[in-house]
Amino acid sequence: MEAAVSAALLGKCRRHACHHGSLLFLCAARNSLISMRLGYLYSRYPVISQTFCDAEMLALERRSVDLEIGSIHPPFTSFRHRHGSNLRAEICYAPSPRVVQTIAQLARRDGTWPAALVADHEARYGPGFKAEQRARNALFFAEQFVRSGVAHFHVHFARNATHTALFVKAISKIGFSFTAHAQDFMLDVGSDELLREMCREAAFVVAVSDYSRELLVQKCPDAAEKIHRIYNGIDLRKFQAGPPRSPTLRPRILSIGRLIEFKGFRDLIAASAELKKRGIEFECAIIGDGPLRGELQNAIAAAGLDSIVRLPGALPQEEVVRRLADCDVFALACIVDRKGASDVLPTVILEAMATARPIVSTRLAAVPEIVRDGESGLLVAPGDVAGLANALESLLRDPQLRARLGAGGRRNVEHSFDVDKTAAQLLELIEAAAVPRAPLQGASRRLQHCLHLVWEWPNPKSRGLDRELLALAGTPIYVWRSGSIAPAKGSERLVQTLEFLPDAIVIEAEWQAQRLRAHEIEGWRRELPPECNTADYLEAARVALYLAPKLSRKGIRHVHATDSRALLCAWILQRLTKITISATIESPPAFASGVVERLLTSCTGGRVSDPKIRVGFDGRFLAEPKPLRWRGTFGSGRSQINEQFLQQWRNQLETWSR
Repeated sequence: MEAAVSAALLGKCRRHACHHGSLLFLCAARNSLISMRLGYLYSRYPVISQTFCDAEMLALERRSVDLEIGSIHPPFTSFRHRHGSNLRAEICYAPSPRVVQTIAQLARRDGTWPAALVADHEARYGPGFKAEQRARNALFFAEQFVRSGVAHFHVHFARNATHTALFVKAISKIGFSFTAHAQDFMLDVGSDELLREMCREAAFVVAVSDYSRELLVQKCPDAAEKIHRIYNGIDLRKFQAGPPRSPTLRPRILSIGRLIEFKGFRDLIAASAELKKRGIEFECAIIGDGPLRGELQNAIAAAGLDSIVRLPGALPQEEVVRRLADCDVFALACIVDRKGASDVLPTVILEAMATARPIVSTRLAAVPEIVRDGESGLLVAPGDVAGLANALESLLRDPQLRARLGAGGRRNVEHSFDVDKTAAQLLELIEAAAVPRAPLQGASRRLQHCLHLVWEWPNPKSRGLDRELLALAGTPIYVWRSGSIAPAKGSERLVQTLEFLPDAIVIEAEWQAQRLRAHEIEGWRRELPPECNTADYLEAARVALYLAPKLSRKGIRHVHATDSRALLCAWILQRLTKITISATIESPPAFASGVVERLLTSCTGGRVSDPKIRVGFDGRFLAEPKPLRWRGTFGSGRSQINEQFLQQWRNQLETWSR
């Protein structure tokens, strides 16, 4: 890894400049401008409730910043906000634990494993902080960031991803920064000593409020000068200041958040019960989901509020925006929970203020920084149910007060919380900290437009494929399934070349987001013989729909499927992208011969080793006399496919990908 990093480093910069919002550096060694690539590292991405992360990255892309997004874990659900499709950056997910383990074994073998740092963290923080796991994940992302030419990477939340960032920096020498939010650094990090190490190693630290900055400085006084307050911003183009609702309509209270203790939803339900006792006509909706849903639903029923207070669950942000515009008052009764956790700067309050809705909340943490009592909302003490009911009643009975406070909130958001302004502040810090790096040369120029699609690796039924993939190392090779066995001896280094497609939940999210295209693809199945299994087809279809935009971005013109299952996916890809395809068909193939023969009619050429497959096709296919097998390891024994054949095969692939 150290050698790879050294190769990636450019000469010392003479100066750096911002050009049309993108980061450009003058490289002294080449005397030319190169664009800076900024990385993001998440523990899990996307997360439904963390729309501020999306807004920040989209704002940076609007300033022509090139992003590389890494996520250690896949998302929990396939639910996506529509704005996520606007991100130009690809999201790189860590491969399966088995593959990550193989990467770590290679690192131990070649001396790039950060043994000293792992031992130090295990000794100082204990086994619960999982230093070895952090290091394994860091090896993968360090290699990805170096290969992509990432000059600096940023992390949200002082938790596991920032802990991993310490190892990424140690391995790659790429600097990082992080944003500390609330309970992440107050509770979740689990060690003030580790938090101080995070602050010490970071180029700079962002606190999302003056309140959180003060707390962070108290915990990490030596890092005070590098801790900067930058508010979470929101995209004001998405949240328009609409007119107040008609006073003749029944007033609506809206609240949004995960259904957890410190959001104060119990108090909001209790205040709603008090409003009902006072004879006030209103309705209330609490948008979100979480572990307290059942308890809150029971509290609503017990208070006789079933027709007044509703829990519609988690909703797409587009629907959230619509409901904000269609409410009269936004309420978030923040409290400190039994573990000492609380909100610091709730983004949903900013979103409600952006739509010119008055706020009712509590004097807790940084809430008074965003809600000015009497100017943009009304604040009460945390846990004061009677005070909460009084504040809500004041607004429900006074349309003019609602309009005045709503307008004040919009002005405040425009001044201090516009994401284009807050992203510019972050970018200024990144510019000062980043060290420009050129991406490493990856694909062979000869085969840079040809992609190999592998359905499963490693696979005991096709170990012979390893030698071929090793010979093609440096060309794009995508793997859908991570096999359940360890790689064959001598083939382990393929993990540094192969690109593993993400967890099925990520693939499913793309499928759900493109329902019209998905229905069209489902219809193409009618063109295949009835023996084509529906489950196999739908799996291949989902992978193809996910891959299609990646191929376009990478300039791929030809896809070679390494077995019959990959061929089914390539057949769908061909219809989506107009690429050419070829295939190597194993013996026996995964599908009935009639299905394989139909798929092969769309191929430019290929190799078939099963004599039951009728290959004519005017000499476009090589009918191999025996199944594709290898004896011994990839580098020993005699094989049917020698170096001369592999060279001829590479030449053929090059011809097809022109």
